[in-house]
Amino acid sequence: MGVFNKSDKGSTPNGATVIAQGTCIIGGINTKGTVHIDGKFEGVILEADVISIGLTGEVIGDIKANNLVVNGLFDGKIDCNIVQILAEGKVIGDMQYNELIIESNGKFEGRGIRKNSDLKSRYNEVEQKINNIIVSPSAIAHDKS
Repeated sequence: MGVFNKSDKGSTPNGATVIAQGTCIIGGINTKGTVHIDGKFEGVILEADVISIGLTGEVIGDIKANNLVVNGLFDGKIDCNIVQILAEGKVIGDMQYNELIIESNGKFEGRGIRKNSDLKSRYNEVEQKINNIIVSPSAIAHDKS
């Protein structure tokens, strides 16, 4: 039974897109299936069920998918339900997610926002109070001289 045999019950109904190591693609992919990247991709990937970036994979662009698994490099914007950054994975940029998993040694540099989160930061309120405390004594000391 061949890899492309239509009766292969192990294949996904929407197929898989593979970008092999040594391949560079610039453009866009819109699929309901799986995308696996071991090469380099620059552009947009939309609607995918699963996107996996292998050890040698590099993606620069925007991703909107159900599940993203990064073991290579991603630089850009992510909008996914589940984002997994594996031990060798590096993510730079902004992401929106429902669930975020970062393995030990996995790296994330950027801004992450959990979708539909009830958590609200009060840091700006406290920062203003801190600034008032810090500014007030120095302003008073300056006025006395």
